Amino acid sequence: MIKDIAEKLLGRSLTNKDGFDSDTIHKTEIKLGQKIPVALKEFYLAVGKLDIFMSSFQRFIQPEDLFFEDEKLVFLEENQGVCYWGISLESPDGNPLVFQIQNAEDAKWHSEEILLSHFIEMILYGQCAEGGYEFSGAIYDMDQDELLEFLEEIKTKDWQKVVDHNNWIIYENNRKLIWYYTDNQGNLSEDYPLFVSIPTKSDLLEMEEEFGFSDLD
Repeated sequence: MIKDIAEKLLGRSLTNKDGFDSDTIHKTEIKLGQKIPVALKEFYLAVGKLDIFMSSFQRFIQPEDLFFEDEKLVFLEENQGVCYWGISLESPDGNPLVFQIQNAEDAKWHSEEILLSHFIEMILYGQCAEGGYEFSGAIYDMDQDELLEFLEEIKTKDWQKVVDHNNWIIYENNRKLIWYYTDNQGNLSEDYPLFVSIPTKSDLLEMEEEFGFSDLD
């Protein structure tokens, strides 16, 4: 699934040059003294050398630099170093829950309540939305009723919801991403507009004309 999503977002097939080789992963496992969970291994093997997924927003840790903190394998750093994400390697099915910890003294790990495989799939979309795609736009001052009408409209045009986690929503359609944040009641957050992220200028111009997005560049 990780490979399928990555190819969809890239608009091309993956090659062996896009990821780390199996020998690198094997050496990392020897260093750690533990097997890397299947989903994380698949990520590194498929796209571990592509900046769009590794570091365009959040920063995946290079395989050779993976480390343990409080018995959690740390694999992802927030873009400003505010927090880290890690996993316990004790999961019997090899698909552990993801945990987050703030980069602060006496901080404690807390569960993201999402399995590693689903978390990585979510981050693939998120990396493209929040920096990986070159062009972006926004619709400001949209209220909740307008958002609901907008979502009903795009659903009739083959947009699919691909992320819905921790007040973060992303819809995808042919390498175009519409995304936004909600408040704790599930309504559109007053602090952020409705965003679109897209890999080409021509597609952004079409989104401006069709939906009224304003170019953020």
